[in-house]
Amino acid sequence: AAAKAEAAEKAKLEREAKAAAAKTKAEATQMSKQGAKKQEAKKTVARAKRGATISLFGLGGGGAWDQGPEPAPTVAPAKKQPKQPSKPSAPNGVPTISNWRLNGDGSISGRISGSPNFRTGEQVTTSEITQGRIESGAVVKTGSGSRYFLS
Repeated sequence: AAAKAEAAEKAKLEREAKAAAAKTKAEATQMSKQGAKKQEAKKTVARAKRGATISLFGLGGGGAWDQGPEPAPTVAPAKKQPKQPSKPSAPNGVPTISNWRLNGDGSISGRISGSPNFRTGEQVTTSEITQGRIESGAVVKTGSGSRYFLS
């Protein structure tokens, strides 16, 4: 009877040792997978263009959902910004008048910028406008020959 109990105890210890070895092997495999995931994540980030969106799904630590092979992380293409209609700007060398208003005598008053003759933001009044449409985004010419961009 003692020999039988001893054999049963020995078999039990062997089963426990096998289970412990299997658990250790599984943990080593899991750590290896996590190391591979980290390396793949680093490669993905290195390949990504600045501002790109990188999928982080599947890159986290294991869990019950962490079974089987992982799909490779994907890099989403950067979204193109829709082009905003550009505001017209003054031609080179043409001063801009902003916050302008048309006066009763055909002149324009407003704040000037880009002029060598006035400080930026200074309030000015032109002579009578003789050429051009008096509207925002247009270049006009005065009776004295000066040109201004209306902002």
